[in-house]
Amino acid sequence: MATSRSSRNSSTSSRAWSGYNIEDYSSPIPYRERPLEYEPAVNCKCGAKAARWISWSDENPGRRYLKCFFARAGGCDFWRWYENNMTTPFIAQLLRDLRDAVRSLKKEKKEMEEGFATAQNAAENALQGQYEQIGHLNRLLAEKKAANAELKTTVEMLQKERVVLRLVIGVCIAVVVALICRK
Repeated sequence: MATSRSSRNSSTSSRAWSGYNIEDYSSPIPYRERPLEYEPAVNCKCGAKAARWISWSDENPGRRYLKCFFARAGGCDFWRWYENNMTTPFIAQLLRDLRDAVRSLKKEKKEMEEGFATAQNAAENALQGQYEQIGHLNRLLAEKKAANAELKTTVEMLQKERVVLRLVIGVCIAVVVALICRK
């Protein structure tokens, strides 16, 4: 019963990965050997050495096949299995589950990297906004300091005028008193 449920979940997740995205058809793991690094060489219809690839389809996970290396760039339609299918149903299901897990983790990693990049851009934009606000506040502060300095100069000038006016008033009072006393 657990086996059928696991099988059902895997086939559902396998179908979720089918589609037309490039990542759907990419190998979930890096190749250990390059496509042309095998012996004995098998030539395709073009006469060139055929490339050896790994199938990650639901039907033949992990099975290697040969295909014209230039098939996508106008090569021939050569294609055949490199080896007989010796995979048991259990191993095939295990490979599909592992393939889907790797693809899911790659997708999750990509989403996390995109989220991180978005958050980093938002943080940089917020920081730039803060720098702009600091610049604006510094300009306002400089204006206020200039106005304050101007007011201090005005206050000092008014204080000097006040002293002079007091002297003038004192002299006027003295003159008036002197004139009154002389009479």
